[in-house]
Amino acid sequence: MSDPVEAIFGERLEADPAVALPKLPLTSKQKIGPLHKVQYVIEFVGPRSVLAAQACMLLAPNWYHALGQPQMWVMRPADLRWQPLTSATDGSYDSIALTWDLISDAGLLTSASATQLYLTADRLTQYLGRRPMPLPEPATVDEMVRTAQSAREALDIGFSVTVVGHHDFRERDIWVQCARLGLEFSPEGSFDWRMAGHPTPLFSVVPFGQSDSFSLGAVQAGLTHTGVTVGFNMPRCAAPRQALESSFIVAKHFCQTLGGALFSDEQTPLTPSDYRQIVQSMDQALVLFSHVGMIPGSSECLKLFPA
Repeated sequence: MSDPVEAIFGERLEADPAVALPKLPLTSKQKIGPLHKVQYVIEFVGPRSVLAAQACMLLAPNWYHALGQPQMWVMRPADLRWQPLTSATDGSYDSIALTWDLISDAGLLTSASATQLYLTADRLTQYLGRRPMPLPEPATVDEMVRTAQSAREALDIGFSVTVVGHHDFRERDIWVQCARLGLEFSPEGSFDWRMAGHPTPLFSVVPFGQSDSFSLGAVQAGLTHTGVTVGFNMPRCAAPRQALESSFIVAKHFCQTLGGALFSDEQTPLTPSDYRQIVQSMDQALVLFSHVGMIPGSSECLKLFPA
């Protein structure tokens, strides 16, 4: 099967070693299992293992819905990491945990609802031979949620720079330059700088103007854009310092190759003083993350700051 990109461009679009951004190594793997900073967790504790056939009852619709549709995690005796509970009936589990997001699309978890979930989980003691242990205590959930809300408000920080063309950029030319820079085209229609093994991009390039995404159809139609914006959401970025530096490298590359000028996210011409202020803001933001014990790009941040 022919490559549709190659078919449209008449050649392979490849990274140019002279300008391509480096591949950053993965600094830390995403956690699998309970995230105590941003989730309410109930672990079933006791001296005996639980047969997998018994644990399966948690997946039954009546229990699953009575428990508020939690994520369910287990570890077998030989496991070193949590795994999602499945309907497998062979073997046994040494550890079982249920988790609920403190903040979700359904709303905010409360101490009252956490207490009810604990009482429901306690009814499972007779079936599992283990008692539920809430982490934290239900009475403290309201305060925990307030802390999480404050973190979301203080740390939902974004950085971006826009290149406005001296004349409109052909989308075809943008694709070529993004490929030279080693950026990857995403299903959402952006070009991303990615860290192998991490689920979110370090930064993304999107159109500036009428459209908010790129497409091969736009290339074929000969569409143009006022410019491009390069940016990222700091909580979801695994390497914000490198992302900031490389965002400006990419923006300046567009200025040089396609002809344009840099503008801030407030749509004013970007000066050297503005850049220094942005770097200073980044440093201040990293201090805030450190103070609340959160690491940009971590599993906790991806949970607390959904796309």
